[in-house]
Amino acid sequence: MSSRILFIITSVLVTSFSCSTSNQTANSISLDGHEAKNSLDWEGTYSGVLPCASCPGIETEIILNKDQTFVLTQEYLEKQSIFTSKGKFTWYNNNIQLEDSASNDSKIIFKVEEGRLRKLDIQGNKIEGALANNYILYKNGNPEVENVKWFISSINGKAITGDREAYYLVFHSKESRMEARANCNRLQFEYKIKNQQDLIVKQGMSTLMACPDTTEQVLMKSLTQSVRIKRNSDILSFYGKDDQPLIICVINKN
Repeated sequence: MSSRILFIITSVLVTSFSCSTSNQTANSISLDGHEAKNSLDWEGTYSGVLPCASCPGIETEIILNKDQTFVLTQEYLEKQSIFTSKGKFTWYNNNIQLEDSASNDSKIIFKVEEGRLRKLDIQGNKIEGALANNYILYKNGNPEVENVKWFISSINGKAITGDREAYYLVFHSKESRMEARANCNRLQFEYKIKNQQDLIVKQGMSTLMACPDTTEQVLMKSLTQSVRIKRNSDILSFYGKDDQPLIICVINKN
């Protein structure tokens, strides 16, 4: 075999191997770059109301832990039936399958999406039809309102005057803790935001300085009565059960 022919064969083999290696690397990078496990902040608590054939809905909460364990709580509305299961979950591409440590009968699969979980059927397919979007659980919290300093502009329709720094609130997402101030005292509350707008505020604590008015007590009552929040541009509104605004806050742009 001549040196020229040997050189051509060697060149072809090297080129083929390089292309094959490059394609495998590219495919690997593409796959890894789009896997929810690696690219999304999936750890946390998700909640929502899933459809139910024999009741108004199933109020569902699932906690996904970093060690790939979970806790699933399901409450069948109007039936007063609550079921809790826990165990480990397994990743399949962008989907997770729950494996109940106490039972192997059920097969629950979710697709992990940005800030939410989508419940799939037992074959791992997306549920289609008019109720398709009802099979979504949203991650607790709301990045648009958390970790932002909101200045209180009114409580129960009464405008707040005076130093803005003396009337504010902040949702601290990592601690699930709300910090607030009303005139001279600082307040602390535990909170939970579900479905990005449903608000639960537990009774809080306050420092014990003597204040010249009752704004602190009014704010505490209004916060614990708030059940929903809504952000519209630079305005954050708190609503009660009657859908009337209780607290209005703004972002200070100064």
